[in-house]
Amino acid sequence: MKIKFLGTGAADWPNPGKSVGAGRRFSSLVLDDRILIDCGPMTLDAIDEFNVDVHALDAILIGHPHGDHFNLDVICQIARRRDASAKPIVLYIDEEAAKNRCTVPEDLADRLQVKGFLPLNCLQVGDYAVHAYPASHPIGIPGELACHFIIKTPTNETMLYGLDGSWFPPTTWHAIQKAKLDIIVWELTCGNLDDWRLGEHSNFGMLKIMANAFKNDGAIQKHTKMFCSHLARTLCPSHDIYARELDTFGFTLAKDGMEWTS
Repeated sequence: MKIKFLGTGAADWPNPGKSVGAGRRFSSLVLDDRILIDCGPMTLDAIDEFNVDVHALDAILIGHPHGDHFNLDVICQIARRRDASAKPIVLYIDEEAAKNRCTVPEDLADRLQVKGFLPLNCLQVGDYAVHAYPASHPIGIPGELACHFIIKTPTNETMLYGLDGSWFPPTTWHAIQKAKLDIIVWELTCGNLDDWRLGEHSNFGMLKIMANAFKNDGAIQKHTKMFCSHLARTLCPSHDIYARELDTFGFTLAKDGMEWTS
């Protein structure tokens, strides 16, 4: 399994343009060079800066359709960059958002497909099994829902992608309990703060509780790699300071452009 973080920030980061420097773009990552998870308005610049091959992408997964995680114009630009003879790239997104916000332009009819899904659906994304589970994160648009993903790779490795959200709903919690996780991407929007946003986001105290519980259940094992992403600019310490603190507890603070291979 290989992941590359294209963005690791929450929605309060300014757009850095072509070079992210010491900042963060909105959160997204690429799995095994083949699956782009989340695609917001800054993702195309990250694709260019970190040399992502758009021709290798098979699919785009959207955990929830907030504007920092989903931008149809950018997705269309990715589709237009690909060879016209290539298989269509498939966009997987919440079913209601697929109906109401994902009209494919005529020139991309053969290059971009849209498939809606609901929480508790299992998506067969090529040879990856992607299970969608409810997230505690309101969208604010009637009918639209947020999900976390448990992804099983062709090499039989399992990743939990948990952006955005607060405490896991019971259905999601029980699914994670039964998993054997090789990698986790946690959301850490609120840093160490007990902030009002905890109703729909997480802080580090919450992550430590959840990690300890999943260790007790066997879902998190000795080799499980845990990353923290989706940091709010106004709520979290600077990267170098915070990375050292998180490492003490076995968490790796992700930054834009970071790669990891199992």
